[in-house]
Amino acid sequence: MSGIDKQFDYLVPPPLGHRVRPGAVVRVELHGRRVDAWVMTVAESGSSGFSAIAHERMHPILDVADLGVAGELVPLCAWVADRWAGPLRSVLAAATPTRKKARAANPRFGTFAPPEGAVAEAVDASWKGGGAVLRVPPLRSALDAVVSCAARGPVLVLCPTQRMARLGAAALRRRGLTTAEMPDQVDAALAGVDVVIGARSAVLAPCPTLGSVVVIDEHEESYQEERVPTWSAPEVAVERARRASVPVYLVSPVPSTWAVHDRGAEMQVGQENEGWPGVRIIDLSEVPVRGSLMSSELLELVSRSRGSVLCILNTKGGARLVACKSCRALQTCDSCRSTVENADGSLVCRACGAARQAVCGDCGRTSFVALRSGTARLSEELRAASRIPVVEVTSSTEGIGGSAGVYVGTEALLHRVSNAEAVIFLDVDRDLSSPRMSAGREVLASVARAARLVGRNGSVILQTRQPDHPLLRAFADSTLDAWRAQDLATARMLGLPPFVTVAVCSVDGGWETLGVPDVSGIDWSFDDDRLVARGNRDDILSFVDRVRGLAPGRVRVAINPSRI
Repeated sequence: MSGIDKQFDYLVPPPLGHRVRPGAVVRVELHGRRVDAWVMTVAESGSSGFSAIAHERMHPILDVADLGVAGELVPLCAWVADRWAGPLRSVLAAATPTRKKARAANPRFGTFAPPEGAVAEAVDASWKGGGAVLRVPPLRSALDAVVSCAARGPVLVLCPTQRMARLGAAALRRRGLTTAEMPDQVDAALAGVDVVIGARSAVLAPCPTLGSVVVIDEHEESYQEERVPTWSAPEVAVERARRASVPVYLVSPVPSTWAVHDRGAEMQVGQENEGWPGVRIIDLSEVPVRGSLMSSELLELVSRSRGSVLCILNTKGGARLVACKSCRALQTCDSCRSTVENADGSLVCRACGAARQAVCGDCGRTSFVALRSGTARLSEELRAASRIPVVEVTSSTEGIGGSAGVYVGTEALLHRVSNAEAVIFLDVDRDLSSPRMSAGREVLASVARAARLVGRNGSVILQTRQPDHPLLRAFADSTLDAWRAQDLATARMLGLPPFVTVAVCSVDGGWETLGVPDVSGIDWSFDDDRLVARGNRDDILSFVDRVRGLAPGRVRVAINPSRI
């Protein structure tokens, strides 16, 4: 598609008139080149929004592709581009099938029995109200919500990953439903099936007789587009359902702060502590600092395991944490609990910049050690200590989880297997103490994902030197609801999304020669070479427009990025 994000007027030749519609991909001539483009509007020359150029001076459309964006989704794509301050062509590209020609397909609808149980009852109770946020524990199937919705008409389903969408589609077919997996089965989706299912971009998939929308694991950050515009699929799903006047269900074991704030109170499916496997907290404070990750519990579990054990460490190379050499306490910021660095005799917070004397807050000693370890080194240490095969998992590793074994890798490992006997987060402090306000929610999402892998009889283990961290105490005391309520209150108090809109801007060439515009209601500051601004959405969009007007080069804007 053309890289120009502008609209031009073209003449529709009579032979192509019946094929030109909003959303269609057409071939046109632009500045002497033939390029692909999208049709935004079709109307008589001289109508509102069109130029008054004489017909003989207008270039004609050369050809029309069979596939493109569904006509009813073109206004939604424009809404996405405006809401996330990005180019419309990027959104249209995400909604456009890679193939240009459609294949003939007939409608296919299955015969299936509506499910019974707590999830189905929650769908029944909230259907007339336009849907709900369903808190479904990780060990309870979220597909019951899909089947309940499909009994009332075609349903659009979003999954965090394409792999999960494929597995979900297969499970639905075994229950008697017909499916169209996006983006490969767009023909079936256009013809009509019970369930149109896919990952993030499937929120813009065609579904001619849409009856409802279901977003599975709504909390997952993979729903956020990383390229500009940085749109969020659950938010787009809610808007699409609103425009179509159909219910929308956001299903998650740990709903995001946005879902709870935007959609109101969540509906809990089952009891608060049901549907979770055992979560154990291992205190590393008695383990020597230099061997901080090699706990006796870890070695015992690895040695007697008969299934797959996943060891998660979100560091490939080297990372740095500061611990007291005497009492082994991990050093964190007194204000925000992020990690600190030992610099020039002071402990400096990596997140908020606060500094304090290089004195241990627990024992008062002044001698510290920097902890460094990554997946490669951990694999070697674990292999030497346990004397059993240990596999370090990288992006090129194949055959993961197919047989019993010990695997060491980053969080991405959780997306590559279907089940495991145990999942061990070797150093959860690295994640909890990362310099982001979303760190706790990220850890909670990872634990929920691990819980689904290990099942009811498996175990999830968190190794830490901070057993009194509020989130870890919530796991130990089964009070996650209270922790999530406090996390939402903290976001409100600090003025973070979803209570405000945050824009992260970067400019080609830096900010040295560009003055930051003064827009009422906007607070801003620099984070390295990025400008971070916050305010209500209308003011933020006005601020972004001013920045783009002043910048001589390209401006990249991320609206409400998933990690802040």
